[in-house]
Amino acid sequence: MSDALAHIVWDIYRRAVERVLPETVISKGVRLQSENRLEIDGWNFDISDRPVHVIAVGKAAGEMTVAVESILGERFTGGIMVTKSLDNDLKLRSRVLLGSHPVPDEQSLEAGDSVLKFARDIPDGSLVLCLISGGGSALMESLRPGVSLEDLQRTTRLLLNAGASIHELNAVRARMSEIKAGGLLAQLNHVEVVNLIISDVLGDDLTTIASGPTVPRTLSERAEDVLQRYGVDQLLPEDVAQSVSATPKTVILANLGVAIEAACGAAREHGLEPAVLSRSLSGEARHVATTLAGIVADTVAGVSTFPRNSCIIAGGETTVTVRGDGTGGRNTECALAAAIRLQGVDNIAMGFLATDGDDAETNVAGGIVTGATITSDNIQAAHDALDRNDTFTFLDGVGSAWGNGPTGTNVNDLVIGIVG
Repeated sequence: MSDALAHIVWDIYRRAVERVLPETVISKGVRLQSENRLEIDGWNFDISDRPVHVIAVGKAAGEMTVAVESILGERFTGGIMVTKSLDNDLKLRSRVLLGSHPVPDEQSLEAGDSVLKFARDIPDGSLVLCLISGGGSALMESLRPGVSLEDLQRTTRLLLNAGASIHELNAVRARMSEIKAGGLLAQLNHVEVVNLIISDVLGDDLTTIASGPTVPRTLSERAEDVLQRYGVDQLLPEDVAQSVSATPKTVILANLGVAIEAACGAAREHGLEPAVLSRSLSGEARHVATTLAGIVADTVAGVSTFPRNSCIIAGGETTVTVRGDGTGGRNTECALAAAIRLQGVDNIAMGFLATDGDDAETNVAGGIVTGATITSDNIQAAHDALDRNDTFTFLDGVGSAWGNGPTGTNVNDLVIGIVG
């Protein structure tokens, strides 16, 4: 029974991800109405005598660029795209660059400098479609004077390992960067910019998604406060705001809410009653997972307010305080913690799955666990793996790591719990 429920969890996840794929959301929001008129989310742009360029960055950049190039057809002038990995089957006319994630490297610097040069060289008056998705903060970088790549890498790792939120991390990275916090937008003052965004940030804060390269900066978190909070010693450049001439039109094409609604619809088709617990999960991964697993276990026992045929759904982005040197991400960390809590509970399955399909650097979406995942024979090994943050290794060994690599989109993480 539980194995069958695990496959239903995967199907619900798969269909939620399909709803937020770039091809799906861009085809609904962007239309070439005629040879000379482009419609974007109800706005009309006369392109009869102006070039149309594309700048794309993020984990979903490849698929987003393919979709836009296809819609524009012969009206596409040129583009540049930065992503983490690329499906070899994608046929792109834009220049393709690869960066590193979650910690930037030399490729990320080369990509950032190339994008800035591309932006400066676009002819005056052009229409520029900026396709932004999660992951762009690390994939594309151009450092401010006095900041070295080693400084950025060290600071990024320390903050990640300490469990800093994406808002906190990006506040610091923006201060070290020429391209973040409106830096790229400042190089596009001579053109018209339209942002098309697939959001991986809770609340769709534009300055946090990919660190806001194409939106005016707003100061919501002081970088110095973040460094002090986590005990990170790093000298920062002087805080200087980028000069931008106008606020661009911006469209959120997809976000976590869209994926959750799709998950609810898929659950109903499986004869389940969906219950959305949260659209803004945050906090230490293992603690969040243990709490959610307790709710699902209570539902099996008939002591919660949810019926027995429930599909309990949540989404967000937890963090992991790294204590060991194992292999795993926040979703495998959640899944193993939940599995320990659910040991011996029948008729239950829970999935903790990244919509981008790659939890940290595991090349799986995360884990789907049942009451049989943890047994008396492996319970100590499970605790040891959790202590070492070696959660992927454990789940993979017991057949509970799920996924086939990058999905081509990125709207945070999904939690799907089924009570049979």
